[in-house]
Amino acid sequence: MLAEDKINLLPQDDFETSTVGKFVKWAVSVGRWIVVLTEFVVICAFLSRFYFDTKLANVFDEMKQKQAIVDSAVSFEDSFRSVQEKISIIKTLLAQEQKPSDLITNLGKLLPLDVSLTKISLDRDNLSLSGYALTERGLTVFLSGLIAHPQLEAVTVSDVASLKDNLPGLTFNINAKVKK
Repeated sequence: MLAEDKINLLPQDDFETSTVGKFVKWAVSVGRWIVVLTEFVVICAFLSRFYFDTKLANVFDEMKQKQAIVDSAVSFEDSFRSVQEKISIIKTLLAQEQKPSDLITNLGKLLPLDVSLTKISLDRDNLSLSGYALTERGLTVFLSGLIAHPQLEAVTVSDVASLKDNLPGLTFNINAKVKK
């Protein structure tokens, strides 16, 4: 039993108390914590992978659903845009269109009391008026009003004649070009 008494497990030198020994002891204990924290981070990353995979799958499913909704609405959107373009073209054409009723209403305002119109012909570029006037002064006033009208140009009197059966008054034909 004497051999058993001779085993000494205590360190023989003062390595643990030296600077290098203290550093090694500190490095081993800190290293252990670093290894444990690193393993913890790795395990968390591994487990979070399942969470993010599920979330990613949900996002892809939502994207497929929304893509299906968008794909189903493509034909409606195309027809809607086509109608919008047609409406835009029609609005442009209607804005450019000259309204004959406005011109005719303005002509009615120019008529003196002793001038009457028997025929009004209006096409895209030309206005033709036929009628009779009881006095030359009335015809002159009407003609000067037509010449001064902003929508008319090149106003010409093509025919002036006195009424038949020696009645007072004149018949006339007036032509004018309509400005665009």
